[in-house]
Amino acid sequence: MAQAEIYKWVDAQGNVHFGDKKPNSSQSETLSLPASKSSPTPSASENPNQQQRQKKLLQTLQEERELREKETKVSLEKQNKLKQDCAYWKDYLRNISSGRIYTLDNKGERVYANDQEHETQIKQVQQQIDQYCR
Repeated sequence: MAQAEIYKWVDAQGNVHFGDKKPNSSQSETLSLPASKSSPTPSASENPNQQQRQKKLLQTLQEERELREKETKVSLEKQNKLKQDCAYWKDYLRNISSGRIYTLDNKGERVYANDQEHETQIKQVQQQIDQYCR
């Protein structure tokens, strides 16, 4: 077993550092670390339970990842829809604020809203803007 040399040093600001390369400008201390004893890993055929647990864990992690991705996609779609609705209502407010509001009657003729109806419509549109433009 090979043992790597680890160095410990303190920089000019008083921060302690560790590394596998000896620093050029500072005094360093070589640390002796105990060598790790490697034990042979049992093969999958020796421990089928472990292999099943690993597969189950990987499957669970994959399902969680897919769920997060789906939630993120739904959230982005919802945000985009809110932005579109916000833009629509702001544009509509600009249109009704600068001109008169009318509806078409049964004959296809314009019926203009009076000032009170106009103000009511503007307030309703402003409520839509408050809802969609957060």
